[in-house]
Amino acid sequence: MNKITLFLFFLTVNILTAQNVVEIPWGQGINESVASPTIEVGDTVLWTWKDNSQKSVTSIYGGSEEFDSGLLTDSKSRFSYTFNKTGVTEYQSHGNSTLRGKVTVVNKLSTEDKFIKNLNFYPNPVKTDLTIASFFKVDSYQIYNVLGSLISEGKGGSNYVQVDMSRLNSGFYFLKIISGSMQTTLKIAKK
Repeated sequence: MNKITLFLFFLTVNILTAQNVVEIPWGQGINESVASPTIEVGDTVLWTWKDNSQKSVTSIYGGSEEFDSGLLTDSKSRFSYTFNKTGVTEYQSHGNSTLRGKVTVVNKLSTEDKFIKNLNFYPNPVKTDLTIASFFKVDSYQIYNVLGSLISEGKGGSNYVQVDMSRLNSGFYFLKIISGSMQTTLKIAKK
């Protein structure tokens, strides 16, 4: 009986202190909000090169932590860094283009807070296609007008979802995003 209790204790501690890995697709055209996650102390950010251009990931002086990937050129290149201090670290790329982002590190986030703080959508205002980027798989979405009527809905299935808004009239809409038991609603402007 004591062995089972001890095993459950260590299993619980392991789950509660488990490190998360946040992947950022690092390359031309990345939205800065996607490159700016909010994570917990002990989480790792993994930058993966999505094109063949030369680039690096280098912290900007004065941030909470310092790192430098050096200049990498291969589309299969990866660089990871585990953040161990609370605070904000801005970073940039050098090479063929300048890319920027920032990592905000906090002590603890609930799963729902991590979902909401790292849910990105762009462009806003949108003309045709809205991109939803999330750490968590987006299961589905619903679009409502300002009167609360359901206008459109769709399935997600991945961490990046394209929403066709080309047929909607100009104005404001509410986009409800659902991931498992979590959900949040965003205000979107349509040109």
